[in-house]
Amino acid sequence: MPDSGHQLSQEVPRAMPYLPQLDGVRALAILIVFAAHCGYGHVVPGGFGVTVFFFLSGYLITTLLRIERARTGAVSLPAFYLRRSLRILPPMYLTLVASGALYAAGLLDWMRVEPAALLGQVTFLTNYPGLFGTEAVLPVPLWSLAIEEHFYLVFPLAFVLWLGRLHPRRAALACLAICGVVLAIRCLNVWRLPDYSLNYSWTHTRIDAILFGCCLGLWNNPVIPADRAWRPRPWHVAASLAVVLGTLALREAAFRESLRYSLQSAALFVPFAYLLHGEGRAVRLLASRPMRQIGLWSYSFYLAHMSVVALVLHMAPGLPGLALMGAAFPATLLWCWGMYGLVERPCARLRRRLLADRPPEPALADGGRRAVTPA
Repeated sequence: MPDSGHQLSQEVPRAMPYLPQLDGVRALAILIVFAAHCGYGHVVPGGFGVTVFFFLSGYLITTLLRIERARTGAVSLPAFYLRRSLRILPPMYLTLVASGALYAAGLLDWMRVEPAALLGQVTFLTNYPGLFGTEAVLPVPLWSLAIEEHFYLVFPLAFVLWLGRLHPRRAALACLAICGVVLAIRCLNVWRLPDYSLNYSWTHTRIDAILFGCCLGLWNNPVIPADRAWRPRPWHVAASLAVVLGTLALREAAFRESLRYSLQSAALFVPFAYLLHGEGRAVRLLASRPMRQIGLWSYSFYLAHMSVVALVLHMAPGLPGLALMGAAFPATLLWCWGMYGLVERPCARLRRRLLADRPPEPALADGGRRAVTPA
């Protein structure tokens, strides 16, 4: 009789399957953020779009780590960090250079940019502005990326030494316990700090959104047959989305900077579990070709869109929201098209050559290879 480890490996896919609906989720999230930054932040919850990105990233990375451990018997930390560096760093630094060039040329009507703030951007510390005494950064929104990178400096090591050795449900409970600690820190900050608004961007007060995604990757994961995942019904999804809408309707600052993020992240467990089963109208809509394309370019879009919006406003001051979106959206897509073809695809090919012995990246539905990793 095969041992339990062999049985488990037989119930884990050879690689993370390509799930086109998740590209659609990325597209939806980045469109929410884009609309908020084009002047509709009072009605479009840009912060919730970021929370969706956090949850999705936690889910994907945890699933990839589980698959690698089951298939190879170990997780290669050097491979993880090489993959992450080649995915994240080239587009980020090139976008910073482009935004800096526009600023230096006087084409961005932006605040005075301070060298210390730029140092914070290039070192993933921009979400802790107190370290540099200034928030005068280029219009490249790196605070959320900084949170992810801080998290992934630690999480893979924790998975190798601790979480990956636990039963998946116990590992998920451990992540939930840490979410409780993060919530307690936020509440304590609201109680004791005169200005607790930085709860929104500090790593130690926002990583729970990523950890809730990790929980779905560890337990009730539809991609892992061994989990025998629960399949939510449409009414479960409707109820969870009602919770999200309720958190957005409550505008009180103390609630926003304490309970809101936890409630939203926990509620996302249900619609993500539903979408990962791959059935229903929502899945078909999110997996449509336009949504997949925007999702594929979502990282470069996120990096570049604020600089493009600032450039458009420099050329046409006072442009109203819809017209601003209509001008900035195609210009940002053009940047993404160039970044994808000239930077992201070559980096993806390099990743595959350097990491040929690791579990492969998700495959496209037509049998081709994705040019970028999913997280």
